[in-house]
Amino acid sequence: MTVCLGMGAVVLACLAWASSLVVYLVAATVGGVVLGMANSLTLIATQGVIRPERAGEASGVTKTIITVAAGLGVALAGAVSDQSHGVGAEAASDTALQATALGCMAACLILAVWIGKRERP
Repeated sequence: MTVCLGMGAVVLACLAWASSLVVYLVAATVGGVVLGMANSLTLIATQGVIRPERAGEASGVTKTIITVAAGLGVALAGAVSDQSHGVGAEAASDTALQATALGCMAACLILAVWIGKRERP
């Protein structure tokens, strides 16, 4: 999950600096794959740390949070596909991508630190 989040952060940062539509689409596809894997691993991890009788409930809450975050991301990414390229559309999309990349990297680092502390005696 940590590797997927790290790769997702790099890909999202690359989206902000994509020089052509082809590069953007390739990076977005790779980002979808790695963040989709992180999504799956998150749900599996949730089920692994919760008591079996509450695993379904915990997965539902986790999936709801992930879905809301994804919906907000799609709303922010709307500026990228704005055909009229209104005032600030490009700056808004770049800012949204960079903020999402930073959030993804922060989650990756937090998870890596947490794993490191758990593995030490």
